[in-house]
Amino acid sequence: MTEPQSPLIHRGFIAMDEIPAGVDLVEQVRALNAAGVDVPWMWSLSGTRVDLTSTAAPMLTFGVNNTVGILEWQEGTSTFTPAGGANEERLSYWLAGFHETEVERYTEVPVDLVFAAVAEHLQTRERPTCVDWRASTS
Repeated sequence: MTEPQSPLIHRGFIAMDEIPAGVDLVEQVRALNAAGVDVPWMWSLSGTRVDLTSTAAPMLTFGVNNTVGILEWQEGTSTFTPAGGANEERLSYWLAGFHETEVERYTEVPVDLVFAAVAEHLQTRERPTCVDWRASTS
């Protein structure tokens, strides 16, 4: 008998190539958030397993904190944040709910936009077009 796998949301870095068939990442994040989070949760999503020493693979960082969440797109050495991001100061979110991590300014948006951006990225593997992005100046 094999051990059951922990939910994807317990991984801070998620590779789309490693998401098992039939697993709905957006639904897992939505269910976690709907239950009410005590600390803001975040994840980084890429096409393949991330080499943290490299900037070659694009990555969508996203998080949830009840009615709001965060979005950040990294591609090469460029970082993009939502044009309408609300937070004027850096914030603390917890990677997979376990490790406190500082996030850029202007990344916080309504949580429904986070769900839409993640769903789009999972489908297209491109930077989500449902978000109006701007180059980060932080």
